[in-house]
Amino acid sequence: MANYKLNTELRTNIHKSVNKQLRKEGKIPAVFYFHRENPTPLSVDLIELRSIIHSNAHIIELHMGDKKHIGIIKDLQHDPVSDEIIHADFMGITLKEDITVNVSIIVEGSAIGVRDFGGVLAQHLWEIEVKCKATNIPDNFTVDVSELNIGDAILVSDLKAENFEILTPSKSSIVSVVKATGLKLDEDEDEGEEVEVEEEAEENADGKN
Repeated sequence: MANYKLNTELRTNIHKSVNKQLRKEGKIPAVFYFHRENPTPLSVDLIELRSIIHSNAHIIELHMGDKKHIGIIKDLQHDPVSDEIIHADFMGITLKEDITVNVSIIVEGSAIGVRDFGGVLAQHLWEIEVKCKATNIPDNFTVDVSELNIGDAILVSDLKAENFEILTPSKSSIVSVVKATGLKLDEDEDEGEEVEVEEEAEENADGKN
């Protein structure tokens, strides 16, 4: 299990005006929850947090003054316009307890149906929810789509679970190869043209009678 460190600062003033100032300084407000203890208001550096998120880290060592806590990112709030992170929730854990986390999906390969038959690869899931001990969290799920033809799909049930339980419904589709919609539209347009020609022929016939 990789050890990712995140420095935090305790917040004593939680007013909105203070939170706005934090964001101007490149920080965001956050809250740390741990079982039945009272929530702890924090602030974290946005660049450090982004770095941890992009690394796909699951377990984080939060440094709070002279204390250290093991935790996970429980929730992130984003600005509805810029999509920037504006608030984070961290949940403290112990290494012996089972926790529920989302694990990212990595798609690899070039599908036959896309490469040779003009299909389109559609991805339906980007994360899989799993339950396990912190030490057994998989880094990611790698899905190889090389053998997929048009109409084929990879389901959650195709994933192998080792030392963890997959909570995402087993029948959920992760990726599939479908016909390009443009091809279907072209066929529909051809059918429309045929109908118009038939209608025009009927009108001319009626006019002659």
